[in-house]
Amino acid sequence: MSFAEASVPRRRAGASGEWFGADFLVLDAEGRTLRGLNATAARVWALCDGQRTARAVAEQVALEFSTDVGPVLADTLRFLTELQRRGLVDEVRAPAGAAPVEVR
Repeated sequence: MSFAEASVPRRRAGASGEWFGADFLVLDAEGRTLRGLNATAARVWALCDGQRTARAVAEQVALEFSTDVGPVLADTLRFLTELQRRGLVDEVRAPAGAAPVEVR
């Protein structure tokens, strides 16, 4: 399954991420490590809170890194799909009637 703009990503329970020196490390619930996330990927990870759509995540990242949302969205969708394949994020449904999270 791949993520779409309207998908709502959420970090899977037990998965965690943290900066360790210059590397951002993500651990799954079993302690396996995904290494080498850059600052942009680490920010996408941090924004996967189950409240924002993939598009809102990409818009926030594009704003923070002062770049166009189009390429960021494409990269975000591919990255989320890979995180899901590795068991690190799930796609959740937005609560009925929930307002989308605004980009700040």
